Amino acid sequence: MTPPSARPSRRQLLRGAGSVTALTALAAVGAAPASAAPGRPSGTPLVTGLGPGNADFPLMSATLIGETLWIGSRNLAPAKVVGYHVPTGRVTRTATLPTGNFVQGSAAHDGVLYLGVTDAPKAVNLYRFDPADGSVRGLVNVPGADVRDVAVAPDGTVFATGRQKGRAAGPGLYAYDPATGALTEVASPAPNATQGRAVEATATHAYLGVGSNLAGGGGATLASLFAVERATGRVTDITPPELAADTIVRQITALGDDLLAVSTEGRPAHVALLDPATHTVLRSFAVPGTKSVTNFQRLGDTVWFTSTEHGTVWRHRLGTDSVEAFAVPVPDGNSWGLGRIGDTLAGVTEGGTAWTLATTTGAVTTTDLVSAGAPAEAQLGMSVAARYGRVYVGGNGSVALHDLNAGTVRKLPVPGEAKDTVVLDDGTLYLGVYSSQGIWRYRPWADELPVQEAKLPQEQNRPQAVRWDEENRLLLLGVQADTTGGGSFVTYRPGSGQPTVHVDPLGPEQLVRAVAAGRGQAFLGGDNAKATGPRGDLAAWDPVAGRELWRTATDFGSGVSSLAVHGHRLFGITVNGQAFAADLRTARPGRPPMIEARADLRAITSANPRLLVARGRVYGISEKTLFRLDPATLAATVLVQVDAEWYSGARLAVDDAGVLYTLRGRELIAVRDR
Repeated sequence: MTPPSARPSRRQLLRGAGSVTALTALAAVGAAPASAAPGRPSGTPLVTGLGPGNADFPLMSATLIGETLWIGSRNLAPAKVVGYHVPTGRVTRTATLPTGNFVQGSAAHDGVLYLGVTDAPKAVNLYRFDPADGSVRGLVNVPGADVRDVAVAPDGTVFATGRQKGRAAGPGLYAYDPATGALTEVASPAPNATQGRAVEATATHAYLGVGSNLAGGGGATLASLFAVERATGRVTDITPPELAADTIVRQITALGDDLLAVSTEGRPAHVALLDPATHTVLRSFAVPGTKSVTNFQRLGDTVWFTSTEHGTVWRHRLGTDSVEAFAVPVPDGNSWGLGRIGDTLAGVTEGGTAWTLATTTGAVTTTDLVSAGAPAEAQLGMSVAARYGRVYVGGNGSVALHDLNAGTVRKLPVPGEAKDTVVLDDGTLYLGVYSSQGIWRYRPWADELPVQEAKLPQEQNRPQAVRWDEENRLLLLGVQADTTGGGSFVTYRPGSGQPTVHVDPLGPEQLVRAVAAGRGQAFLGGDNAKATGPRGDLAAWDPVAGRELWRTATDFGSGVSSLAVHGHRLFGITVNGQAFAADLRTARPGRPPMIEARADLRAITSANPRLLVARGRVYGISEKTLFRLDPATLAATVLVQVDAEWYSGARLAVDDAGVLYTLRGRELIAVRDR
C-alpha cells in the first residue's frame, strides 16, 4: 500500500505531479533553464539546473602528524588534502593537488606528508606536502599507476605501489629518493596480481602486499606478501599460510621495531603479526564478521585496528588469543586512516566523518568534516533516482536527497557507494551498494536514514544495475564480482530479507552489467572486467522460477552496458555505444530473438551509456549527451550536451511526471522533453 505521505494528491496529478510543480517553483525563484531563451522552438527540451548533484567531502586517506589528521579527498576535482585538528575539531588548512582523483596513498616523515593519487597515469601522481607552509610539490610519475599506498623508510626513501592496468609484469614496488629525485622500480614479484595495495618500509626491508581485486578471477594471484632486502634487492615471499587463501593484502604496518602487522581482505579478513627480524609469524587470527582490516595502532602491549564491516575498532592484547570488538565509532563506516594521541585513537570514515575513541573509557566523539570547515564540493556521481518531488544522487559514503518541493538538499549516509538505485510506486528507494554492502532501503515517511535490508555473498560486491519488475513484484540486480571474476543475477522480494543469487549466469568470466524487466521476464547483458575474454552475451530468465529461458552470444565485440524493454522489443546499447533492438515475439525457450536493428552511436556517446524507457519514448544517456532514440530505426536525436562527470558511466532517471534527471558536469539537471 502506498503511504499517504508518498502518494500524490489528485490536485498534484492534475497539475502534473511532484516534479513539475517543483520545477515551476524553481523557475519562479530564479533557477535558469539552460534552454529557456525567448523564442525557443516548441520541441526544444526545457533544462533546469538544480545545483550540485552530491556535494560533500568524501575521503580516502588520513595520516596523523602531531595533533592534526591530514585527510586526502576522493572523487573531488581538483583533489584536496585538509588538516583536521583533533583537539579543537576544526579544519585548519586546505591544499589542492593539481592532478588525481583519489588521494589514497599517504605517509608522513619528519613532519611532511607524501601523497599518492589515482587517475593520473601519465602525469605527476606522487606529491610532497608541507603542513608548515601549505606548499604542494609534484615529485614524479609512478609509471602508469593508480597509486594505492605510500610508505617512508627511516632514511626518508619513499616507497609506492598501486594498480598498473594491462602491465604484464604485474604491480610494481617503486622507490623514490628525495635527495636525487630518482625513481626506481625495486621489484615486481607477482605478474598475475591485479593490484598492489600495501607497502611498508623499515631500515632493512621494504614490504609489498598484492593480490586480486578489481578485475580478479581467471587465475589472478591471491593475497601475497613480499619482503625486499633494501641492501641487495633480494625478494622473498613471506606470505603467512593463514593469509594465503584471502583475496589481497590490505595493510602492512610496522608497530615499533619488533612487530609487523599484516591484514587482508577475505571471508573473513585475517591479521598476522610477524617478527621483522626473521619474518616468522608470531600470531595470526581471523577477525569475525569482517571483510577487510584497514589500519593499525599500538599502545604498549595492545594492538588496535579497524575493519570495514560496521565501522568497528578492535583490540588485541599481545601474548593472548584475545580479539575483541571494542567500539563502533561510526556505524558502517569504511575507515581510511587511524592515528593515536596518547590514549586516544583518531580516525576518519569515507563519508566525511572524523572520530575519536578514548581507549581507557570507550568514549566516542564524531564530527562531520564539512561542518568542521572542510570544503563541500560536487563529487563524481554514482547513481540517480526520482519520484514524488524527491531526487536522489548517489556518491561516496552518502546519497544526496533533493526535495524539490521544499527546495532543500539532505545528506543520507550510506556506507560505500550506491551504484544504482530505483524508487518504487510507494516512494521507497532501493539501493545496490558497493562494496559488499548488498541491498539498502530508504522510506522517506518512515526511515530516518537508509538501512541495510538484505546482504549478498561477499564476493558479489559491485552492483551494476537495480531494476523493478512490476509484474512479478521483484527487485532485479546485476552484479560484478571483482575478486573472483564473473558476477550474478539477483532477485529479491522486498521485505523478505532473503535474496536469491544466481552466480555466473553468463559463465564464469562475464559480469552482469545490464538488467531489464518486461513481459514477465528478466533480460541480462554481459560484460567482462578483463581486457580479454568473452563479453556481450544476452539472456532471458524467468525470475520467479529462477531458470534461464534463452541465451546467446553476440558479435558486438563489446560488453552490454544497458537494456530496456518497450512493448515487444528489447533495446540495448553496448559499453562502446552500439545500439541494437530485438523482437521478443520471435523468442522461445532455447531460441533467442533475432537482432533486427543496429545503430552506431559512438560519435555521441562515451563509455557505459545507458537506456531508459519513459512515457513511451526510448532515451539514452552518456557522459557526452542525453539523447532520444527512434524506436524503429534507432536514429538518435541529441537533446542536451551534458559533458557529465560520473564515476562509472552516466545514469538517467525519470519521475512520475515524466521529467528526466541526470548530471551536466557535476550539476543535477531536470529535463522536460517537449
